Amino acid sequence: MADKVRETQQYLHQKLKYIGLGNADTTQDEFATQIHRDTLASLAMHKDLLLYNATATSSHPELYRQNLIKSMVLPLDRGP
Repeated sequence: MADKVRETQQYLHQKLKYIGLGNADTTQDEFATQIHRDTLASLAMHKDLLLYNATATSSHPELYRQNLIKSMVLPLDRGP
């Protein structure tokens, strides 16, 4: 019984820590948007990933970071 209580407490702690997980009322589009923004934020804040992607696109790392941050504001285009 104590394990179940501990698991519930850990789950609630993780849910508060990682707000992008959502809840039972989170739609698929909201979830996809959160994952997309989390990925862009991770790329923008990790120096090595930023440098790798900037080199692959032949752009300056700071310009690439700015473009990533700007694209976080835009809504996620799901297509037709």
